[in-house]
Amino acid sequence: MKLRVNQLSIAPPYVDLPSDLTGYAVTLDLSHSVAEHDATIGALITEIRNRGASRVVITGSPRTTQGTHSAAA
Repeated sequence: MKLRVNQLSIAPPYVDLPSDLTGYAVTLDLSHSVAEHDATIGALITEIRNRGASRVVITGSPRTTQGTHSAAA
């Protein structure tokens, strides 16, 4: 499942988000979001996990995501 995140889709009650995401890998495309929405995006990620998503993948972000690292090849 792929979700495009923008200023209109990141606030509760998350009407466009299915209530049961059990087993889904959800991709969030942040290419249309701005830095001011980081806290709200964090809440959205928590909500997606709470609805059972097995994985949340972040794409399209020009910003560095905190808490990530790359493994040496």
